[in-house]
Amino acid sequence: MSWWSTNGDKYPELSKLARAVLSIPGTSVPSERVFSTAGDIVTATRSCLDPEMVDKLIFLKMNMCKQQE
Repeated sequence: MSWWSTNGDKYPELSKLARAVLSIPGTSVPSERVFSTAGDIVTATRSCLDPEMVDKLIFLKMNMCKQQE
């Protein structure tokens, strides 16, 4: 980030992009939510679900949760 602060004038568009991308804090929360959701969906009684169907169910559940917030 400090390099971009001093050299941002040379590359203004890249500087904006670098600030946006490099300033994102690393976190494992989103991936932990997906694993938790997958654990709710794939239970012992549903262990024979097709992987593609599991992906679709996780996608639907994650998006339903976002709409309710």
